[in-house]
Amino acid sequence: MAENRLSTRIGQQISLPGHFDVPVCLEHVRALGADGSAGYECRVRLPDGTLEETVISPAEAASLCGTDQEGPTAIKPVDAERLRLLIESARIRLAYAHDHQFAVSLSGIRTLPHQIEAVYQVMLPQPRLRFLLADDPGAGKTIMAGLLIKELKLRGAIERVLILCPAPLTIQWQDEMLQWFGESFDIISSAVDQQQLGNPWQRSSQVIASIDYAKQNDVRERVWQQRWDLVVIDEAHKCSAYTKSSSSSERSNEVVETKRYQLVKRLSEAVDNVLLITATPHHGNEDRFSHFLRLIDLDLFPEPHRFGKEAAEARREIFRLGKGSPWCLRRLKEDLKDLNGKRLFSNRLAKTVTFRLNSEEYALYKSVTDYINKFIPHQSGKRGSSAALTRTVLQRRLVSSTCAIHESLKRRLKKQQDLLDQLAGLSPAQRANRLAALQGRLPDAEQDEDDLDNEVRDRLVDEYTAALELEQLRAEIAALKELVEQARKVRELANDSKLAALKKCLGEAQFVDLKDGRGKLLVFTEHRDTLNYVREHLKLWDYSTCEIHGGMNPHERKRAQEQFRTTAQICVATEAAGEGINLQFCHLMINYDMPWNPTRLEQRLGRIHRIGQDRDVYAFNFVATDSEDGQPIVEGRILHRLLEKLDTMNEALEGRVFDVIGEVLSLNDVNLPDMLREAAYDPRRLDEYLDQIDRIDPAKLKEYEEATGIALARNHVDFTGFQRHNLEVEEKRLMPRYVETQFIAAAKEVGLHVEPRADGLWRIEHVLADLRSERLRSVQRLGKPDPSYRKVTFHKHHLEQAAHVDAVLMGPGHPLYAAVDEKLNEKLAALQGGIGFYVDPLTTEPYRLHFFEITIRGKDSRGSDVPLHGELVAVREQRGQFEIVPSDILLNLPPQANPPSAVDPVDTQAASDFLKSTYQLECRARCQEERQRFARICREYLERSFDVRIKRAQERAMLLAAEATTKPEYKLSADEARKYVEELQRQRRERLSGLGRLEIARTGPVRHVATAIVLAAGADTETQLADLADELDPNVRSRSERAAEDLVVTALKEEGFPGDRIERVGHLKLGFDIRAHRIADEATGEVLVKRVEVKGRARGQPVRLTTNEWYKAQQLAETYWLYVVWDPLGPNPELVRIQNPAVRLDHAKRQIVAARFFEIPAEAVVEAGRAYL
Repeated sequence: MAENRLSTRIGQQISLPGHFDVPVCLEHVRALGADGSAGYECRVRLPDGTLEETVISPAEAASLCGTDQEGPTAIKPVDAERLRLLIESARIRLAYAHDHQFAVSLSGIRTLPHQIEAVYQVMLPQPRLRFLLADDPGAGKTIMAGLLIKELKLRGAIERVLILCPAPLTIQWQDEMLQWFGESFDIISSAVDQQQLGNPWQRSSQVIASIDYAKQNDVRERVWQQRWDLVVIDEAHKCSAYTKSSSSSERSNEVVETKRYQLVKRLSEAVDNVLLITATPHHGNEDRFSHFLRLIDLDLFPEPHRFGKEAAEARREIFRLGKGSPWCLRRLKEDLKDLNGKRLFSNRLAKTVTFRLNSEEYALYKSVTDYINKFIPHQSGKRGSSAALTRTVLQRRLVSSTCAIHESLKRRLKKQQDLLDQLAGLSPAQRANRLAALQGRLPDAEQDEDDLDNEVRDRLVDEYTAALELEQLRAEIAALKELVEQARKVRELANDSKLAALKKCLGEAQFVDLKDGRGKLLVFTEHRDTLNYVREHLKLWDYSTCEIHGGMNPHERKRAQEQFRTTAQICVATEAAGEGINLQFCHLMINYDMPWNPTRLEQRLGRIHRIGQDRDVYAFNFVATDSEDGQPIVEGRILHRLLEKLDTMNEALEGRVFDVIGEVLSLNDVNLPDMLREAAYDPRRLDEYLDQIDRIDPAKLKEYEEATGIALARNHVDFTGFQRHNLEVEEKRLMPRYVETQFIAAAKEVGLHVEPRADGLWRIEHVLADLRSERLRSVQRLGKPDPSYRKVTFHKHHLEQAAHVDAVLMGPGHPLYAAVDEKLNEKLAALQGGIGFYVDPLTTEPYRLHFFEITIRGKDSRGSDVPLHGELVAVREQRGQFEIVPSDILLNLPPQANPPSAVDPVDTQAASDFLKSTYQLECRARCQEERQRFARICREYLERSFDVRIKRAQERAMLLAAEATTKPEYKLSADEARKYVEELQRQRRERLSGLGRLEIARTGPVRHVATAIVLAAGADTETQLADLADELDPNVRSRSERAAEDLVVTALKEEGFPGDRIERVGHLKLGFDIRAHRIADEATGEVLVKRVEVKGRARGQPVRLTTNEWYKAQQLAETYWLYVVWDPLGPNPELVRIQNPAVRLDHAKRQIVAARFFEIPAEAVVEAGRAYL
């Protein structure tokens, strides 16, 4: 008997004190013993969706059923406002199901079409990401990586992230991840590693590190030991490998891998999600490019040293997929547009400024050059690298400024004198060892000069000596003393030709804006000494200045950047400003010192020629070509000829010359640093080098890119499709006002004091210790919230205002929001599965709203469970019929003023079954289709790659086996070849099996969150609610609304909107009824869009907008229109149009809090509508 009565509770929420501390949903009952005499086995579902079994006693069963009554025991309804908090928490946490650009909504950035395409259409849908993002410089690749990280974290798909990049970029990555995405990363460096106890690589879940630190033997082992969910490699092209040259005609099978390459290769093998970022995926070397691509997927891209022709063909086939490729995306600057179809990048114009050295300067130039050639000669091996570095730095300081070479010579003289004093006290053997050590001290053979820290480079150069004996050292010291004195005299007494050229340049027409405050100028030097010297003279010329250099910490650089943006006319900078600093508010640049690394030209220009620059950019390159009497300055002659060549090549390269200068020089066998060093050492070769520059052929780049297939990877954004899709995404975006309302209410519930500021933002003086506790799952995932927040906003447009650049954008994914949300769910756990009462003023009969959390689960390539989809779904139940309704529906329904004290439990099983058999299956089908599409492409190309490799390996094994039958010395090679075939076949099985796992998508648990009983407003409802009931009966209202919409559609057609671009979307509950769009500017493709809320009312009636409609009007601003039709069913209907009603009617609205409406008087509507006439 009890079993039967217990069975009536299946699908209902029940309380089992002593078994569970929260209400559970009963799913199955089985009696133990005769008629349950031994108890009952119950299977229940917990609020988190997990299934549990427990056995209850007959007494507990009787208590649960209520032995003295026929029906189920009545339960007490829960507080409706608190229940709404619980439901809204789940809706916002899972908002990515509807807001398909969730991270964009929650980040402080304005995204662009190509960024949205890369993240949301190409990378994010992939179940296993192996991707090369190879867009041109300045396209915002860091932003795309940040969006990807944020989205994957919001979905619960990743937790542990590793970002490897060049050392100078670590702080930039950390700063941008925090500033734009609210993601805190720890930088692990040598200092951090040594100072901390334990293993920081294990302790930190989000890590940024220099790739040159992580590659070190004792460090990389600890990096490899950790489980990473996503690895991002910036400047990935620096991870290189190549096939070693062979003296025979046959291709060598030996591959030389740099330590950077080894580090990333091992990570690529172990980690499912790998993102390689570079603007220069190749440097004109096909073999290196082929090896580089193998970092994406070792099985997909065959080894070029074994399968040269097949590897090239596989590469071209993969690139030929274009944007359909799940492995690579490449967009050029010329193809990038903003949301309105306008070009993202302005024009770049370069001008070469030449000048001549006076006789004193040229004499110093000759003396220093002679000194370099005599005392720092060419050498080989490690000594050669150290000598080349020292020669290069001294030559560059020489052409930088008299001030720079004077200071350098003084420092070098002191170091050499100190060395002489040290050597004097050593034995001959110790002396020889010490001198030998100073000749080969490059710390890392893989690093270029530009990779070295300034202090490290200066120390190496100042301490280097080629002397093998004390007399040689004494001779150099004597020469240095003379040079120091000569440089002092030139610095103090002679005119500065380069400085005079700068002053003259500042008088040219392009710099007029600089003087009247409309323009900014960035001056690049190579050395701090020159920076100080130039800045000093700019101040004497009455310019306001600031500086950025490598000796400044990140906070000092940011302050200097802000000073440049606001008050300083000119910023003088060293190469420290060439990476990681965005200065698009400046459009003038002077290369006071020309870089010897050609890619530095683009990097410098990229600081100002980037997204957000709305003016043409001018770059002036300073070069000394001759002395006054016509003697050549060899470095200047070479650089001048190169700049001339770049100018002539620009058209052939479609304006990309500065973006591809490194690749073009490499393809034409021009090594600029070597050329400049050699010319200074042997000026007789100057004409040879000038001829070599003249022969540079830009067509080689196109030929190479076509031959390697990289040209096939070039993609164009489908702009028309993007605009249409973007309209829908914008409309479904999570509204900041709802997030703000939820957070403020949740904070109050958990005891966090949030107070409003006078400027409309919020302040949190003290974050509770409970919200910073390590036990919180949110703290473990996202890190601890700060102890306090001086300025908090929920609206990203605030961050674009100068007064609020220091504000914190709060929302899901932020550590404090997540901690508050977790504590809220802990506190409201008893409400899970509860029932609340609400009122719908627009309905005539009651209905129920059941809220469920659904999940779709899948597998990663290793077979581990991963979440694919999660969503809060609302099911409306009325008269036994079920339908899916928007999950935010409750936001428009006020709580019932006087709910009943008890209510019968609600059976949710039928609603749950309806949801499982319809909507959840549809979600699963969508997830599986996307995963199968990816797996299908991967399987096709992986099978092709393995087939080629296995066939070639089998042919070689058969050949060697045949030889081994008559030649025993071949037996070992034959066995190894056979084992290699078996290994390839094993790898093939494993990879294809992994792909099969990626196709899995199954329905997960359906968790009942809560049920709302919604009543019609009636006589027993508060007077205010009764007054809000529309006077029209439902049938009349329906006809009135349809008539009003028909009139609005006709009006929109008259306004020029094509009929096929006018959509009725009221059923989607987006907050408006009609979407209309058309091309506003044929030249740019700019789209005009109207989102129209239609209201049909009797003339003189007030107009009411729901909370959702009003907030949507605030969000969509100028694209949101209110069209009011007076008397839509009468003979003379009248249409009133109001653009941006949230602003134009804000003064007149009356908020009916209890009913969650905004009411606008008819006269205010008429007055606002006059603006359209």
